[in-house]
Amino acid sequence: MKSLILVLLFPFLIFSKTDKDVFGGHKLTIQEAERILGETCQLIESGNETKVGGHKYKSTHIGSSNANHALYFIFESYESELSANKTFDEFKMSNQTSSGFEKIEDIGDEAFFHTDKENFGLVIARKGNEIVRLKVNKLSSRTSISELKKVASEIIART
Repeated sequence: MKSLILVLLFPFLIFSKTDKDVFGGHKLTIQEAERILGETCQLIESGNETKVGGHKYKSTHIGSSNANHALYFIFESYESELSANKTFDEFKMSNQTSSGFEKIEDIGDEAFFHTDKENFGLVIARKGNEIVRLKVNKLSSRTSISELKKVASEIIART
């Protein structure tokens, strides 16, 4: 009987992974979102998917004062560092010629910040085979760009 139970449970023990297993704790917490937005907020969307070559988790937090004050978060894990590096380079190339682009030296292996100082603030960081993207849209007087960068650094550093 014990053998039968183990045989039936074995596939679930091996092949069922939780979000924590897949994403290694690389999710944005409500507290982190509130630090960035500068106000209480709510999670209105989250989900994960397995994609060709890796995994992806995304979430959206909306500030309590204005539905247009949103924080978008995406964490991606790629099968190889080369794939993550290629994707990061594509993001960087599409942003680096715009005003408001700033390379960040102390987050992950490479990172940048981009803003138009009115509508959005974006941080994209890569460490190994992982990429974190955080974007605030629309900026407000309460939005903390320093917290946006700090939270990106904290998330990419988690193992």
